[in-house]
Amino acid sequence: MLLYYRLLGVSRDAPAQDIKKAYHRLARRWHPDSNNGHPVFQHRFRLLAEAYEVLSDDERRRAYDRHGTVALVRGADRPGVSGRIERLAASLSGFLDSKMKQVPKRGRDTRATLEVPFEMACLGGQLTLPIVQRQLCTDCRGSRAATGSALEACHVCHGERVVSQDGLLGVTTPCPFCGGSGVLAVEPCAGCAGDGERDVTLSLPVEVPPAVDPGRRLVMRGYGEPGHAGGPPGDLFVELRIRLHAVLTREGADLRCVVPISLLDAMVGAEIRVPYIDGTHLTLRVPSGTQSGLALRVRERGLAVGGKRGDLLVELQVETPRLTDARDQAALVELLSRASHPRKQAFEAATRRGTA
Repeated sequence: MLLYYRLLGVSRDAPAQDIKKAYHRLARRWHPDSNNGHPVFQHRFRLLAEAYEVLSDDERRRAYDRHGTVALVRGADRPGVSGRIERLAASLSGFLDSKMKQVPKRGRDTRATLEVPFEMACLGGQLTLPIVQRQLCTDCRGSRAATGSALEACHVCHGERVVSQDGLLGVTTPCPFCGGSGVLAVEPCAGCAGDGERDVTLSLPVEVPPAVDPGRRLVMRGYGEPGHAGGPPGDLFVELRIRLHAVLTREGADLRCVVPISLLDAMVGAEIRVPYIDGTHLTLRVPSGTQSGLALRVRERGLAVGGKRGDLLVELQVETPRLTDARDQAALVELLSRASHPRKQAFEAATRRGTA
């Protein structure tokens, strides 16, 4: 029996009046307007309408009875060799497409981006990444029916879950009307829209290695898209983006921090507190007479890379004060006129020699 007849539940030699009655009976039951526009009903109604459109037309029905759905392809109803070639090509195309759908295929890989705090990128740690996965519906447990709703055998496949498609090369495929379940739910499950599966958001733990570089991609095996026809799932590639720190930067295994100090601190010396990646602070001594750009090196307080630990480099930047009061400016000029500036004096002396 050809599939269009099975969709309408009539025999191949059924008169036109019986086909019309069968269609109207099934259309009333599965029409989406009578079922809140549910997508499952929309799909089934389209199949019924397609079958009736062909079987209610005498010419198309005769072509369909003779050659199956390939007769509905443009040019396939031509007589002679050209028509046979068109029908064979259409049938072969459907055969190959059906076979490809039954071949196990690995799911596609997916990609995600995860923002990592600077401190964790240095020391390592764990973050959670929300991902969406397709899982069995917990409301209907895969039955596709609402709780308490009745299930009945599919009239197209008669509960066998598969049907033999018509054509020159007949192939067996999952029943298009019941989706290969063998049963029809009178009321589809609202949780999964009658699909039997639903998207679930999971929190995936991601281990961030210490001293990780920006743009590093981690591979989470089996967390990509699900496979097809029993094939394995794909992988999830997680790209790490490192959040900037307020004052710390990284150069390879070394950490660097630029600390502004006052002119007074640079002249007479002072103690400064520098934030560290573990949340603590380091106390460093600024020597008297410090010049702007001086870098203090704290040994082995950087990152462990390649079996060696880097340093923490603290660059001191002398901030020139702003004085708005004339008396303060005069007092500072008098004070600095008595101070020695050996680098400035050496530069001026070299300049004089160069122009002599």
